[in-house]
Amino acid sequence: MLLLRAARTAATVAAGARRKPGLLPVAVAGLSSSSGAPSGGRRRKGQRRGEAKPQPQPLPAQSEVPSKKKSNARSAKDRKARLVEEAQGPPGQEIDFELVKLQPEKPKRVVKWRCATGCGACCKLDKGPEFPTPDEIFSDFPEHLELYKSMIGPDGWCNNYDKTNRTCNIYEDRPFFCRVEPKVFDEFFGVPRSKFDREACSACVDNIKMVYGQDSAELGNFKRVIKEESKKHEESMKEVQLLDT
Repeated sequence: MLLLRAARTAATVAAGARRKPGLLPVAVAGLSSSSGAPSGGRRRKGQRRGEAKPQPQPLPAQSEVPSKKKSNARSAKDRKARLVEEAQGPPGQEIDFELVKLQPEKPKRVVKWRCATGCGACCKLDKGPEFPTPDEIFSDFPEHLELYKSMIGPDGWCNNYDKTNRTCNIYEDRPFFCRVEPKVFDEFFGVPRSKFDREACSACVDNIKMVYGQDSAELGNFKRVIKEESKKHEESMKEVQLLDT
């Protein structure tokens, strides 16, 4: 708490000491305009006797500084107008709007989660310091917390995990928190249904890296499974769209 308060205090002092935008150019310009001709003293190198010192030019005002954003917007507008002129062709001819279309937005890649057989990384219940603790995850579910802790073996793996075959001995009757389903992710982590597949894939990748390593065969196998499942799901979505049309 003391460190947090000290950090906030330092941030407040730094924010108060920061100059407001626009004050620095005004101050510099004011100093430049108040400087008159030299009344004597040491000459600069290359300056003739009796010659006045060159006056520094005032900084340009904020409105005079060219805006890169406006320039980019103007160039995009000019490019679109040029495309319209090219698409119009001779007078009286209809506009070919296919030529006017700008580059379409890249569609978001479809991601579909699926469990990779022979992995078992999620069965490592003692996740380590980089992951949330069971007390943090199940803070509102004491009954789940008690069951979760009772399943952790001496080596950190689940007592129901078969390490030889990499399978779960109670898979059909596994607890609610062991199921990678939208309802579970929504209840425990607040993940909506629309983001379930991506969040589930990210969670599996993090677990596999922690258990088997970043360059492990398990991680490569999981990515291959997800790629195949996502491609299959995307093709099925296209078929549904064709049927609807």
